[in-house]
Amino acid sequence: MDKTFREKEWLRQVAEGDESAFKALFDAYWDHIYTVAYCLTKSVLPAEDMVQEIFLKIWLGREQLKAIEQFENYLFIVARNHIYTALKKEHLEHRLRQPVLDWLEGQRDTPEQQLLFKESHQLVQQAISRLTPQQQLIYRMTREQGLSHDQVAARLNISANTVRNHIVNSLKIIREYLRDHASPIVLILALLQML
Repeated sequence: MDKTFREKEWLRQVAEGDESAFKALFDAYWDHIYTVAYCLTKSVLPAEDMVQEIFLKIWLGREQLKAIEQFENYLFIVARNHIYTALKKEHLEHRLRQPVLDWLEGQRDTPEQQLLFKESHQLVQQAISRLTPQQQLIYRMTREQGLSHDQVAARLNISANTVRNHIVNSLKIIREYLRDHASPIVLILALLQML
């Protein structure tokens, strides 16, 4: 079967919600997008996360796929924009985070700092306890064990998209809890612990 015809058929099927066609599209292009993301981030986990996020965007906007003539070009544009935005956000977060880390370094091992870290850790744990059992499990596997979304998906026999959705929802719940229960400095420390 001609590659262009096969791809158009996949796009039509994905636009109609066919998950197996989406998986075929994902498998066909995952490596291209991962390579670009890895070259720009120089790190496996962020590159994997970016690829998952890019394909999640494709899935969420699947209705428009029927009108796409050159999927490879479309995917490249979506990937380029997403990676650029993610890197820009990471740079901004680093610039905002660095003064706090510098201050913490200057306060190392003081009783005040130990108390702040203990309080922030407790708040994060309280926030995590508000998650559903499945969200808690997935959050701990990705954040505490350092597993990728694909690794978690394989171990739990669920899709990587399901893992991603659980993480997005978990982070939202945790951040809202922290905003409601933490003083500004404890909130900053708690959010730093989540990174």
